[in-house]
Amino acid sequence: MAHAIIWIIVALMFGLWTLIAWTADSVLGWPGWSAHTLAEWPLWLDSLHPPTWLAPWVPEAWLDDARAWLLDAGPEIEEALRATPDLRDIAGFIVWSAWAIGTGSLLLMGIAGSAVVKMFGPKKAT
Repeated sequence: MAHAIIWIIVALMFGLWTLIAWTADSVLGWPGWSAHTLAEWPLWLDSLHPPTWLAPWVPEAWLDDARAWLLDAGPEIEEALRATPDLRDIAGFIVWSAWAIGTGSLLLMGIAGSAVVKMFGPKKAT
């Protein structure tokens, strides 16, 4: 039972981590940043949808809240992107590399958690 709980928690964290990475990749890769205009920002945010496999697990209210936050944060995001070098060409690589490292860490945490349960859990008589 403890192993199942550990792996359910890892799976939930993986889904959240993937949603964050997908959002970051979508926001940083938006072609509108090059135009230095936020006129299309609200329309583009409305067109954002999670990947098909993740959509059933993400409540629509969360997406609406995230879109509202991104809409409010648009000017700050644009200003931050103007102040940094243009990394849009490699932003996807950076985001998905961080995702892979984080996913590996989650997997290691799940394995470690299962090992701890096995080490300190009740011993079965053979």
